[in-house]
Amino acid sequence: MFVENFTDDETGFGVSIVNEIFLRGIFQDLVTGDTAFSIFSVMFVFCFLCYHLGSGFLSMIGIMLILLSFPLTSFICEAILQVTFFSSLHSLVVFIVLGIAADDIFVFIDAWRQSERVIGTDLHKRMAYSFRRAVRAMAVTSSTTSAAFFANAFSPLMPIKAFGIYAGIIIPANYFLVVMFFPPATIFYERHIHGKFSEFWVKM
Repeated sequence: MFVENFTDDETGFGVSIVNEIFLRGIFQDLVTGDTAFSIFSVMFVFCFLCYHLGSGFLSMIGIMLILLSFPLTSFICEAILQVTFFSSLHSLVVFIVLGIAADDIFVFIDAWRQSERVIGTDLHKRMAYSFRRAVRAMAVTSSTTSAAFFANAFSPLMPIKAFGIYAGIIIPANYFLVVMFFPPATIFYERHIHGKFSEFWVKM
């Protein structure tokens, strides 16, 4: 319940207004403001991906995979698990998955760059080396984080319970998308884009 107190300094007479509608209105304003922060976070992660990867194409693919994990997770939660409850806590998931997904991409790209020094220039052998090396590390970090969120499923509070299930699903969902689609995108970039088209940033 939302409480607003009004007090007259001269008479000392006070009035308190209690209305849940006010609370919902103010809460909606706060959620709208937080949405702007999430957009800024997505742009920041995109810029950092461009800096670390040195490729706008791969950075765009990474952001697309992050965003695609939300409808995939919603489908799993609502259509398969029949968890339809949605609260304000779910809006915090975007900040969590941005960091974890970006970390997975960094792990894979670092393994890909290392493969050139270890394997050579053969793209197929480099991909096999990078995939084996990166997927394991990504699976460990994603699974432990997902399990931590799934622990909230035992909470008696529905907002926390639903949030834990949603967050616990979106992390492996994003891991699946990154593992399935980012390596082919890397091969495509190396074959058709890298060194053939000038891009709009300076590769560091």
